[in-house]
Amino acid sequence: MKKVFISFIVLFFSACGYVPTSKIADNIFDEKVYVNVELNLQDPRNSIFVADTLKEIIISKLGRKLALKHEADDTINVRMSSLDFIPLVYDKNGYVVSYKAKLNLEFYVVFKDGSSERFNTSGSYNFDISPNSIISDSARYDAIRAASNEAFDEFISVIAIKGHKRVTQY
Repeated sequence: MKKVFISFIVLFFSACGYVPTSKIADNIFDEKVYVNVELNLQDPRNSIFVADTLKEIIISKLGRKLALKHEADDTINVRMSSLDFIPLVYDKNGYVVSYKAKLNLEFYVVFKDGSSERFNTSGSYNFDISPNSIISDSARYDAIRAASNEAFDEFISVIAIKGHKRVTQY
């Protein structure tokens, strides 16, 4: 029975054409990637949080090496178009006790072959704070990190689909 179940799972995934995103990303990006995160002059501190998170994600999720601009095969330019902290829940005294961090990113990717594409993505993250307090730096950082992660996942999904189409066209 166990062998039948395992055979069914293997057949299911192979029949569906399941390919991990990291494998599809291999067909899109070469080994060395330059990541340029444009700092938002109105919000430089949060821009730095976004930059650090995105660079970490490039390494961990895509398995690519960060490179200097002149050494890189592909270039990913990222701009934080907006970051909002939206109050979600108020307590009985009218104090905000829950926020949503909503982050919008613009990606402009220049590939090794000279082609380029633009992508707009967004990510969000809900978090709680103590009544009658401000958003702490650590809560802000965690929220931006989670929202950046979600926005980057959306970017990877969109680019993986386009990359998959690019591969199947040849």
